[in-house]
Amino acid sequence: MKIITKTLLIFILIFESSCALMFNGSKDTLTIRSNEENVKIYINESYLGKNSAVTVINKKDDYVIRVSKKGCADKLVPVTRSMDATTLLGLLIDLGIITILLVDGLGTRAWHKADQTSYVLDPEC
Repeated sequence: MKIITKTLLIFILIFESSCALMFNGSKDTLTIRSNEENVKIYINESYLGKNSAVTVINKKDDYVIRVSKKGCADKLVPVTRSMDATTLLGLLIDLGIITILLVDGLGTRAWHKADQTSYVLDPEC
């Protein structure tokens, strides 16, 4: 029982010591708006609202933003990501073996961040 408790405690400490996860979390907040009236905003086919929306996305998944208006062509924009430099601080903790590869990479994908968090999208009318 002591071995299981110690192993669990060590795992929790290592999991919480991931730099990108600690400083930036495993989610991004996106703000989307349109200059047109009566525009519906979707992310991955989930309706967010009319004309403007704020949503929180998980860094583990891929997303596509879509704006649509009756009589206009929809506009589709993928949410692109790049590496979060904070992840590299894990090299100082354990050479990145657990903090970068396992936690920030495989576990939470916190090693990515959205390239853009604010969008102004208009359908093509």
